[in-house]
Amino acid sequence: MYKSKKRTNLKKLHTSYIYIIFFCAVFATFNFFIQKIAYKNEGKNYPQLQNMRFNQTQSNKFNQGIEESIKINAQNDSSNYSVAEKKKYFIANIFPILHKANQDILLKRNIFFEIEKKIQNNDLNVLEAAILRKLFNEFKVKNNDLNELKKRIDIVPVSLGIAQAAIESGWGTSRFALEGNAYFGQKIIGTKVKGIKPSDSDNPLIKVRSFRNLNDSVKAYINNLNTHFAYKNFRKSRYELRSFGKTLEGRILANQLIKYSELGNDYVENIQKIIKKNNLSKFDFIEYRSAQR
Repeated sequence: MYKSKKRTNLKKLHTSYIYIIFFCAVFATFNFFIQKIAYKNEGKNYPQLQNMRFNQTQSNKFNQGIEESIKINAQNDSSNYSVAEKKKYFIANIFPILHKANQDILLKRNIFFEIEKKIQNNDLNVLEAAILRKLFNEFKVKNNDLNELKKRIDIVPVSLGIAQAAIESGWGTSRFALEGNAYFGQKIIGTKVKGIKPSDSDNPLIKVRSFRNLNDSVKAYINNLNTHFAYKNFRKSRYELRSFGKTLEGRILANQLIKYSELGNDYVENIQKIIKKNNLSKFDFIEYRSAQR
């Protein structure tokens, strides 16, 4: 009798598991198709996203041309150009790529604010919910925290990007920049990861992350500052500047990048010196005036 009851209970338990697995499979399938539909239709609901994809496609050849120009300039005989000319050339070439990456972020930021309004009005549809989930995933936000997402979907001051690229790539002349489009010194660990091994490192697992092109390098850099836990204070300060309607200045936000380099405060001071000496702050004031909120 006891064994019979045990078998019956096990059978019921087994049936319950089957129902749970079936439900999870149906839910996952439904969610997959909703995401597909959302991606297909988000251009209709938000034309700016469609334009962003088109512009990204159109800019690939342009960015490739810039990369080749930087490399050719870096490999040329140093006597052909003065240090000042090389710096100007580097800035002129990397600026449009940083600018474009920031514009793409702003488009997503504007979409976020539109969705946030709909949430407040209890008017969010299924497709918009799917777009919001994509943003949570892209910016690595947990627990559907809208306030945290707002802090992460934002630009990185162009002056800061240029200054860090100059430091990490030696103004585009480093081996990492020339061989792997690594302009921001992002390190990765592992045997199977794609990267370039530093010549002064004894650890075979530590590499500098390499990229197909400069565009990918810039995007990864911005994504790093927007999502990595080490730069939480950077995002907090940026959010506070936004709240007070201040311009997002690289020289100010650089103070929160002590953890970016082992040099700590010396690294921050170096960033600020490069920004000041090369008058890079002007890039922070002349653009993104529409991104006040």
